[in-house]
Amino acid sequence: MISVTVVILSTALLLAMVLNLALKPSYSARLTTICMIIAFAGGVFIYGVGFAESTGDIGLSMIRTPFCVIKMFVGINDYASIAGTFPVATPFRIILFWIIHLLAFYSMASAAMFTLGEEALRYLRMLLSARGDLTLIYGINDRSISLGKECREAGAGSVVFIDENADHSAVTDLNNMGMSVVSGPSAVASDRSVMKRLRAGRRVINVFAMDEEDKDLFYALGLKDALQDAGASPEKTAITLPGADDIITSMLQVSADRYGYGYVNVYDSAMLSARALIDTCPPWDLVRFGSDGRAQEDFDCIIVGFGRHGQAVLKQLLMNGQFAGSTFHAAVFSPNFENESGYMKAECASLFENYDIRSFNADGRSIEFYNYVDQRIGSLKLIAVCTGSDESDREISDNLMMYLKRRSAQHICVVRCGEEGVRYQETVGSPIITAGIYSLDYLSAQKADHDAIIINDTYDDSDRTAWEKWVACDPFSKMSSRASADFMPAFIRAAGLSEDEILKGNWPPAPDVLEVLGRTEHLRWNAFHFVMGYSPMSNEELDKRAGIYRDCIEKGLPSIRLTKDAENRTHACLISWEELDALSEKESSVTGRHVDYKQYDINNVLIIPEILKQREVTVK
Repeated sequence: MISVTVVILSTALLLAMVLNLALKPSYSARLTTICMIIAFAGGVFIYGVGFAESTGDIGLSMIRTPFCVIKMFVGINDYASIAGTFPVATPFRIILFWIIHLLAFYSMASAAMFTLGEEALRYLRMLLSARGDLTLIYGINDRSISLGKECREAGAGSVVFIDENADHSAVTDLNNMGMSVVSGPSAVASDRSVMKRLRAGRRVINVFAMDEEDKDLFYALGLKDALQDAGASPEKTAITLPGADDIITSMLQVSADRYGYGYVNVYDSAMLSARALIDTCPPWDLVRFGSDGRAQEDFDCIIVGFGRHGQAVLKQLLMNGQFAGSTFHAAVFSPNFENESGYMKAECASLFENYDIRSFNADGRSIEFYNYVDQRIGSLKLIAVCTGSDESDREISDNLMMYLKRRSAQHICVVRCGEEGVRYQETVGSPIITAGIYSLDYLSAQKADHDAIIINDTYDDSDRTAWEKWVACDPFSKMSSRASADFMPAFIRAAGLSEDEILKGNWPPAPDVLEVLGRTEHLRWNAFHFVMGYSPMSNEELDKRAGIYRDCIEKGLPSIRLTKDAENRTHACLISWEELDALSEKESSVTGRHVDYKQYDINNVLIIPEILKQREVTVK
């Protein structure tokens, strides 16, 4: 009997080890629970009936049975006391007896291994997370977990989740995926013990706040103070969180007189989706360019729906659909356009005055919509469907794709743009191309700022480093540099070259092509400022500011920016390319400094090789 017991216990231990390694934690826990329930029920039956039959005393059997059932789970059996009774009267029943004991000991061994192994794994993960670069992700949800996996695959150092009430199963799953979790109020408050545990003062730290928007900001502010106390270098810190860019950036970004994060990426999901649309179907890939860099056709588009996503799409298409030789045309279809567009029309009044943007109070399923598509079918380049409803988007885009196929107009891009990103099919029946927005490509603060820092450097001829210039830069100028960087592929496409050719020294292009690209850059720059709510500065206002500028110089006071009034959002450079020379001469005569606004636009084109080279260095 002892030998049988040894075999049973050894088998149970081995089985527990194998199954805990082979199965996912959730499956292993479920199997353990099932085995425990079966063993408990079987034990009560075997010992209850066995003792009642062998002793004939029901009361004594009721007392002894629970003790024997409990002993089953620690590998002890009481076979001798019930030998010959009904539960073990035949060989088959004896086998069942030992199977029940096997399940009992297995369930207990498995639970012990699971608990001890989980604690050991958690400790090991935390120990390993104290080395190398650190990625902190605030909030545990499907989006943040997916991002954490991507960070691990990209080799972004240790990944640690911060959550106030972390679910036990989620913690286990994250540990098994090679990531750590620090939970509780002290973790969210970034107290000293947590910062010390993470060695936060000595490492490169990338933070992604992905819980609820209000909580994200409070966490970011608290962590900023904790990083300052820990002595973390701002240049080694970066944070990404949702919200209003200019407001939150000014609260979190390091400046000359205030501690903060070195890189700050504040995102809006609608704007990220619109950027994903530009990446998926770049406007510069939808028009033909001549050998001189001029576009050979207009950029004509339709936006279906004008909520948050529709407005974001219109802004991105405007900023990225400007090319010398081309005219931008857009039509917006929404049955509630007048109510939806109020804020944008009030904030960006000059946008609707300076561009051909038509509005229709009609749905993307209406006959008015299809009549318009028929009228423009030869010039249309892109139709963005972004009603705010996945079901409506799918219905409109599917019907539209079939309609365009029957009219041999499948060159028109039909793109769905929603909360999770974009979906696009080149033709009916072809694979659906998806571009999610909650990925490093869109959320990484370093990626968002890398090219923009180089571009910003060209505007400042001081002897400060590019990083110091970026720190001193205001939030609006940062956004302007980012928008300029996003447009860089358009110049490469218009010039008819590839990135490899440029890296091999085939840049700048011929002078006439370079001028055309400068014109394109000025059109893009204008569009960005109109999208941001700017209006042209009148000659009278410019003359008035020139007088104020001279008075400041004479009195030794800080001078004003002559051509830009940030408070009232007016800019003297919001004029045509041909008018820039006269403005440059006027500003030069007032300030005594050489100003050449055309050259400024061209400089943004000339900097392309430097951006590409620094990208290669970063990748290596």
